[in-house]
Amino acid sequence: MPIPLKIKLKIIFSLNNGYYNQQTVIVEKSKSETMLHIILKLLALLYFYKSSHQLILEPKFRYRGFKPDLVAFKNPEIPQEVNPEIDIWIECKEVKIAKLQTLARYLSSSRICWFHLNHIMSRKLEGFLESTNVEQIGVDMNNKNQSLLERSLLTQSPVWSIEDYEHSHLTIATLNSQIDIQFHIINSHGSNEKKGK
Repeated sequence: MPIPLKIKLKIIFSLNNGYYNQQTVIVEKSKSETMLHIILKLLALLYFYKSSHQLILEPKFRYRGFKPDLVAFKNPEIPQEVNPEIDIWIECKEVKIAKLQTLARYLSSSRICWFHLNHIMSRKLEGFLESTNVEQIGVDMNNKNQSLLERSLLTQSPVWSIEDYEHSHLTIATLNSQIDIQFHIINSHGSNEKKGK
């Protein structure tokens, strides 16, 4: 969809104690941005939901001319202009290997994560740096599920209910469907390995 778009998504998390937690996330789609990129950013946010990291989606922040899709700072209470100590840097979808290598070199004490579709990630990483702080996270999502998530985001008031959540798996209920998503950590030698199962 080659038009800019502002998406206001309500995410409802079902907690183990029977209670619910909800938050509203606003995503602004640029004219040239794909819906897959938007979906991967939201899935990356969900992947870290139970962690203590305060992720910022689509930050204005830049480092060495690069802009992350999501970022968390080690000391979020300190203004970024004063001390931008990066805890996690997240890239989604297409990214140049040279960019990841640069980030790995200059942000050696940070966690760098790259999210993409699992089958694409596995193919692209042959020959990638063996020793790096870049974590490749493949997302298992077929075309049908991608289309269902895309359509749900384009509705008037989109809601995603997260009904089943583990670090490597989550189930998203939209208005008309239920979608299972699997995350895979791809190790430094290029083989796939499920995390948390």
